[in-house]
Amino acid sequence: MMMLNLSLFVLIFLFSPFPVWGQNVDDLINFSKKQEEGLIVKVVNTDLVVLENGHRLKLIGIESAGPPPRKYVKFDKNGIPIEEKEEATISLEDQALAYAQEIMEGKKVTIEYVVESIDPVGRRFAYVHLLDGRMATTELLRQGFVYLKIRPPNIKHAVELRAAYQEAKREQRGFLGD
Repeated sequence: MMMLNLSLFVLIFLFSPFPVWGQNVDDLINFSKKQEEGLIVKVVNTDLVVLENGHRLKLIGIESAGPPPRKYVKFDKNGIPIEEKEEATISLEDQALAYAQEIMEGKKVTIEYVVESIDPVGRRFAYVHLLDGRMATTELLRQGFVYLKIRPPNIKHAVELRAAYQEAKREQRGFLGD
């Protein structure tokens, strides 16, 4: 009976939904902090940034529209690249990434961790507040450069995010335009 209880405990422990496997103990202890300051060194995508300590941070409440479209080179029958005229317009994806880089990259920010701060893959979830008091997520939504994606239990700023999304939709900005 005792062996069965021990086996059951080990199974529950191994398959529990807590993403602590492979995590540094210091990382887990520091995540008890609700807010911390940090420097964003790279904006990978409109919803993913890299901090100076190397941690990748996924912005809560939004979903990126994806990377800018790739430009494919066409070749003639002899294998020589065919030069095509460049379009004078900049894609919305490029505009979105440029805006995210403008407001976050190389900037000190306040990082606000909430209920669910780490996913099973080890990405950290947080709200990013700019030093002027604005929230980066809200600004990206307000411009229509990202999609609203609120996932419980991280709903602390849901009302504010929905309002920014509705504003972009009403004004037909970014990806929400016709």
